[in-house]
Amino acid sequence: MKELITGIVQGITEFLPISSSGHLILCQELLNISEPGITLEVSLHLATLVAVLIFFFKDIKALFVRERFVEHPLFLLFVGSIPAGVIGLLFKNNIETYFENIRYLPYFFIINSIILLSTKLKKKDEIHKITPLHALIIGFAQALAILPGISRSGSTVSAGLLLGLEPQVAFSFSFLLSIPSILGAAILELPEATLTKIPSLIIPTLCALITGLFSLYLLKKILKIRKLYLFGFYTLALAVILLILIR
Repeated sequence: MKELITGIVQGITEFLPISSSGHLILCQELLNISEPGITLEVSLHLATLVAVLIFFFKDIKALFVRERFVEHPLFLLFVGSIPAGVIGLLFKNNIETYFENIRYLPYFFIINSIILLSTKLKKKDEIHKITPLHALIIGFAQALAILPGISRSGSTVSAGLLLGLEPQVAFSFSFLLSIPSILGAAILELPEATLTKIPSLIIPTLCALITGLFSLYLLKKILKIRKLYLFGFYTLALAVILLILIR
C-alpha cells in the first residue's frame, strides 16, 4: 500500500509544478511512509521517463533534424543540462542535508511559490526559437530545483515564460531537458536495485506512469490558458500550514 501511495504521489507531483521531492518528504514524515527503497526509486524514475517519452514523442523525433550547431535542439539540451550537473556534483553533500530535515521544506515551498507567481509578470513577446542563452538560464532554473520543495518543471517552465518564450515552447523544452536528469538518476541507482522485488512494484510503477501522463496533459492545458501561477497559491498555502505544524 505504501508503495502504491508513493507511486501515485510521484506520478502526480513529478510533472505538476509543486515538487515531487517535497511531497515525497511530506509522505515520509506526515503519513509515516518510509523512504522509498532503491528498487522502487529506479522503477518510479523509469515510469516518469516513459511518460515523458510517450507524451513528447513528436518533439523527441524533431531533435534529430538538421540545424545549425548552436541552434540544434540536442546542443541546447546539452547547454541546459550543464548547471544542474555541475552544481549537483559540487554540492551533493550539502544538498542531501536539506532532504533529511522537514524544517527546511516550507521555506523552499515559499521560494517555489514566488517563482510560479512571478509568471504573472511574463513578457508579452512570445519567442518561438530557443537560443543557447535561453537554454543556459533555464538550466540554472533546473539546478535550483535540486532542492526539495522547489519544482523542476515549475522552475524551468517559469524561467522560459519570463524569458518571453511561447508557453508550449517552454513546456516542451522543460520536459525534454528532464530526460537526461531522470535517466541519469535511474542509471546511478540501478546497480543497487534488487531485481527480485520488481514484480511487486509493477502496480506502483504503472500508477506513476498513468498519473504522470495525466499530469503532463493537465499542465499543458493550464499553460495554454496561462494559469501556471495558480500552483503558486497551493505551495504557498502548504508552506504556511507546515510552518504552523512544525513550529
